Amino acid sequence: MIINKTLILLSTVIFAITMMSCSSQEYTTAKLAIQQSDFSKAAEWLPKAMAVEPDNPEIPMVMAIEIHAQNENWNEMIVFFDKAMGINSEKVVEIRGAFISVKEAVSNYVEFYWAKEFNAGVAQFKKMQDEPDKKHEYLELAIYHFSNAALINPADANTHATLAKCYLDKGDNDSAVDAALVAVEKNPKSFEANFGAAQILGRVGRSSEEILPYYEEATQIEPSNSKALRELAGAYYDLGQKERSIQVFENAISNEENDTTKADLYFNLGVIHNQMNNFEAAELAFDEAFFLNEEDFEAALGMARSYEGLGDNYLNGEKGFEKDLNAASRWYRKAEKKIKSVMIVDIDNKEIYQKNLELVRYKRDVAEGN
Repeated sequence: MIINKTLILLSTVIFAITMMSCSSQEYTTAKLAIQQSDFSKAAEWLPKAMAVEPDNPEIPMVMAIEIHAQNENWNEMIVFFDKAMGINSEKVVEIRGAFISVKEAVSNYVEFYWAKEFNAGVAQFKKMQDEPDKKHEYLELAIYHFSNAALINPADANTHATLAKCYLDKGDNDSAVDAALVAVEKNPKSFEANFGAAQILGRVGRSSEEILPYYEEATQIEPSNSKALRELAGAYYDLGQKERSIQVFENAISNEENDTTKADLYFNLGVIHNQMNNFEAAELAFDEAFFLNEEDFEAALGMARSYEGLGDNYLNGEKGFEKDLNAASRWYRKAEKKIKSVMIVDIDNKEIYQKNLELVRYKRDVAEGN
């Protein structure tokens, strides 16, 4: 084993010496300048070395890392990474004493510098929390660092999505939308990118037609995500596609485990059924919502409105119902009872319930001939 280790070490040394001996005088001068931390001199000689050795991908790699990255000139760093990759991505080169392929080196350093800038942006967010009076200043710095991170690694959808939120917080809606859409473009199968884009578009007032495709894609990627399903159902509802909205809410309910969230989903489902005059289905949905969350007074009121709607159908003999005044009276009485039960608990809104109660009583009196 000792012999093998010695042979490996010897081979590495020989390889390094061979590489040095093959270097041009220009590149040797540049490397010596880097060793002496004379980066101005290195910046002068590296371009000369590239002119003499145009087929050597190590030189643009060194230029990218030792000159442009050190100066945080990320555009130029990427240009020289691309140049090295274009010459020979598989060639093993020496970077800061390590022998590695160009492709691996580019990947490693892109990841390193991306993380450096992204984390710098996150640090500004933390400062905003500690010093809210300097929010604008820290927000600008966060945008600066996240923009750098997006430039270094444009394929990272999370960076663009985070940048979009920063722009939105700043009030720059156009830039927020641009960043959100770039996130989707760079990673079209990312749930976060699609859901984030839909949220941003909604926040800036874009139409449901523009928002819908992103919610649809998000739910395709994560079919059980109840939050995305809820947003998708809302988009369908806004577009008048109520049947599809109902189907999505039912799917969301079947995938939701949190009772409070499920109660909200049932309530939304009840609202849609009520608006479609599906009063019996609405009653069931509101009943489930109230069962899961007894403080959901709106759900209880929704049940009352469903009862009232059924009473209207029997009173007027419409929507497939035969005129039946007794049935109408019975449903109005159920609505009245439900409203009274809510009034007792939700004292702050007693006046609103009183108006609803008076209307239901009037309809009941009509059904009963009073």
